[in-house]
Amino acid sequence: RRRGVDVVVALDFSKSMLARDVRPNRIDRAKAEVMRFVEELDGDRVGVVAFAGETMEFPMTTDYSALALFFEDLGPYDMPVGGTAIARALVASQRMLDRASQRGEAEQRAEGSEAQRSRIVILMTDGEDHEGDPVAAARELAEAGVRVYTVGIGSRTGEPIPTYAPDGTWTGYQRDEQGNLVQTALTEENEQQLRDIAEATGGRYFAAGRGGVGVDQIRA
Repeated sequence: RRRGVDVVVALDFSKSMLARDVRPNRIDRAKAEVMRFVEELDGDRVGVVAFAGETMEFPMTTDYSALALFFEDLGPYDMPVGGTAIARALVASQRMLDRASQRGEAEQRAEGSEAQRSRIVILMTDGEDHEGDPVAAARELAEAGVRVYTVGIGSRTGEPIPTYAPDGTWTGYQRDEQGNLVQTALTEENEQQLRDIAEATGGRYFAAGRGGVGVDQIRA
């Protein structure tokens, strides 16, 4: 059964997503919740844009087990460029949806079908954007008929960022050049930007609770 929904999950893989204010940490909780969401889909196509300073993509598929393998093997230390570039992630999401639409239109012509697929982006991030104009990128998605749901992950109070050795051993917490502890927080300003992104497309913003990341609300 095809419900005709194309979903791109744009998930923040910056090192601040290793913070533990969501258990076991932001990134692992987000990955687990996304996979739970995906497993309850039925024939809808799903793609992934993993992003930090640059993006890594897993193209649209209905092979959810392949998606699970992609998530399982990927972590913040695998990203080639640090930082957080939300605008770049949204642009990559639109490209992925456009490619899927072109393939889908060819399939529909072959099948004689006129049905239009709904197109959704789920952006999950701790909101610490370091470059670009995410709201402008969201407006372009809106013009293409794409709705963006945003999820802010993290707490308002500062949280230290754990550091790990290449073998996965915990080595302490990230510090700046002066030796001070670097902390990450989902600030009011970050949350407002995520609200603006969602509202520009007719979507909604959800704040992740300590026990989850808002995926159930998005599904509803």
